[in-house]
Amino acid sequence: MQYTLNKIYSDYANVHQICREVLDVSNQSAIEAVLIGGSLLGMVRDGDFLPWDKDLDFAVFEADFEATLALESSYREIGYECRVHHLGVRSPKELDAGLNLIFQVTNLMKERAIEHCLIGGALLNLYRDRALFAETDTLGILINPEDDDHLDNLLKSLRILGDVSLSYSNKHIKSMMLVIGQWRVNFFLYINEEKGFGWRDLNCEHWFDQPLFPAQNYAIGDCCYFGPANTEAFLLARFGSNWQAKPLARFSEGRTIGSMQLYKNGVMFDFIMHYVRGDKTYWFEPAANVISTKGFLPCSLKSTTAGEMLFPDYPEIFLQEHYGDWKVPVKTWNGAVDNPTIIPVDDAMQKILQIEVTQ
Repeated sequence: MQYTLNKIYSDYANVHQICREVLDVSNQSAIEAVLIGGSLLGMVRDGDFLPWDKDLDFAVFEADFEATLALESSYREIGYECRVHHLGVRSPKELDAGLNLIFQVTNLMKERAIEHCLIGGALLNLYRDRALFAETDTLGILINPEDDDHLDNLLKSLRILGDVSLSYSNKHIKSMMLVIGQWRVNFFLYINEEKGFGWRDLNCEHWFDQPLFPAQNYAIGDCCYFGPANTEAFLLARFGSNWQAKPLARFSEGRTIGSMQLYKNGVMFDFIMHYVRGDKTYWFEPAANVISTKGFLPCSLKSTTAGEMLFPDYPEIFLQEHYGDWKVPVKTWNGAVDNPTIIPVDDAMQKILQIEVTQ
């Protein structure tokens, strides 16, 4: 089985439109979203967003976390797909609730005669370890309803369990999200096209060269879950040759919010949560980073090609620490590995937790 990840990006013109639309909503809630990352680099060095950068990055600080997350429904109403990402360690109680939720959804799908299977990290954990990994964030389920009636019945049942949100593509449902307790479950509609078999999530298309159904049934005690057809071939294709090796824990304790991602018309907008700890500020994207707080704050409004937005008053501090020789254009930058500001994720978490205890 072969796996291909295809990322969809829009025309450059959409970047300015999306930026303005998102900020207009957050400004109504007086959220201080400060331009950072490659978006800041382009504006400072070139006077505009980088032509090859379709991800817009803005820092949000702790005083505005709650208000930012509260805007999720508002963004969905104007056509955005939304994802909220947490990092850290779940409690044993939360992990039990997540496993029970998987079993509950499995039984619901069976009752509604809807073909489905797990597809993300939870599948890997359950198949390999028969338990959820403590750092599991969300659950991903691929669904293959026979028709619109089956899908409508499923939606009615899910709304009894918790809050349900829908994402659309060309006026057709692309995915659904169920929020229940501390868990988010993303349901993706199965695609069978000439390109292959798979699903779409935000700007990503996940393609396999073999069908993912009929699903395979696996038991854990008296309960069960479903994996894709030829589950081990799927895991090898999706997660690589080391999928059978249980990963080391990245965090020793704690769990916190990392970001809220918005996607529309080929453009990704990231509200990245930042934690100010004295003269240093920490954030995850998902690697942990640390930069001098003066690289973010104070900040001031500036006029740009996408309207007014907040800039750090000393952007050169951020750019120098984050990129090094930032005045020289580089198109092959990989923020997950190339940033000189990356630190071990648990070190960042400990800094965040130490301050939270004293507050």
